[in-house]
Amino acid sequence: MKKTGLYRILAAVFAAILLFGCGEDRTYEYLEMTKENQWTYSKMKEVYLWADSIKTPARTDFFAATTKFFTSLKYKNDFVSFFTDTVSAGTYGMTCAVMRDPIGERPGKTYALVLNVEPGSPASLAGIRRGTWITAVGGRALTTSNTSLLQSGAATQIVTEYVGFSEEKNSYYWAGADTLQLAESTVSAKIDIPVDRIFDLYDRYVGYMFVGGFAGENFKKHAAEVLDGFASANVSDIIIDLRYCSGGSMENAAWLASSLVPADKIGTPFCTLKGNGDETKAVYDYEDTGISLGDKSVYFIIGNDTKGVSELLVTSLNESRAMHDVITLGKKSAGANVMVEEFASPYGFSINPATAYMYTSGGMALSAAGISPDYSVNELATLPNVHELGMEQEFLLYNSLYLIVNGTLSYE
Repeated sequence: MKKTGLYRILAAVFAAILLFGCGEDRTYEYLEMTKENQWTYSKMKEVYLWADSIKTPARTDFFAATTKFFTSLKYKNDFVSFFTDTVSAGTYGMTCAVMRDPIGERPGKTYALVLNVEPGSPASLAGIRRGTWITAVGGRALTTSNTSLLQSGAATQIVTEYVGFSEEKNSYYWAGADTLQLAESTVSAKIDIPVDRIFDLYDRYVGYMFVGGFAGENFKKHAAEVLDGFASANVSDIIIDLRYCSGGSMENAAWLASSLVPADKIGTPFCTLKGNGDETKAVYDYEDTGISLGDKSVYFIIGNDTKGVSELLVTSLNESRAMHDVITLGKKSAGANVMVEEFASPYGFSINPATAYMYTSGGMALSAAGISPDYSVNELATLPNVHELGMEQEFLLYNSLYLIVNGTLSYE
């Protein structure tokens, strides 16, 4: 007999004994032992976009591990809903690109290039920065099949290597290695706008803000400070970097969008959320934020990690700004066209189910095909060198600034 079959039989016997052992009703004990999954099932039936696809679990199913139980409730074509253990947290707070040796010195070796580091995260505290090359985690050399080590969240040790340049040979080489200690991942307050700058480009000022997400409680306050600075400097153009922005609060995204539309759009829809039966679940309007930058040209830097609410922001602004430029640079976005929301349980975990389809300011369903940029630019074109976000030399930012001044890309 297969183990899964044996498990089901034992679980059924146990549930029967628990409920009616010794002739007395022990339902309370059953509910107490399965309370995490009872909460998960109830919440999914209440908010899940495809709630009508959820089959009523057997009593024995409620004894499954919470992560497994949550997965069992998901619609078969749902690739966006996810589970978060908020006690042990998930990652080290870094985004990486995995590749073979970019220099060609060691063709068979696998490297992870760090592209983004969240402030205050274990990666940041360990001294990891954008442009760091990781070759081993926990004493194991990286391979294309064990890259999950980069997201395990457990306290560990990593090996990083750094690049040198030989003037004599006019070539790069691996110059040395360091060993760093990574602390266990913890849940920390997100800094959604860790980088902002104003560039003086001779006859004009350009504002830049890197948005890592829309989830933070202080997003509006911080965004208002940044945008007020742009207004005070009388910037002519604004660059919003969404390349690693996977979404967050619709309310925060709508607030940012409201500061970037013409005054006549205030009070009109930014987004409509609809259910599986095309019923309207919520409407978010452009609101008066007290900041009016609707006459500025807006440039969005996007990439494969630009998802959901971030894609909606770009698309809705493009529809709402009419004659005012909205230009995109980078790589194609993810094409996540459903709203994913976080619901924290009272038991130390969160579920993040899809809850609605997103419709743009023009009333169109957000495309699952993603956004193809107006200008295709690969930020890894300058390997092995990758500059910090917000630095003028950073490849995507440099090309954005060059485009603003010259009307074309540099690619240098």
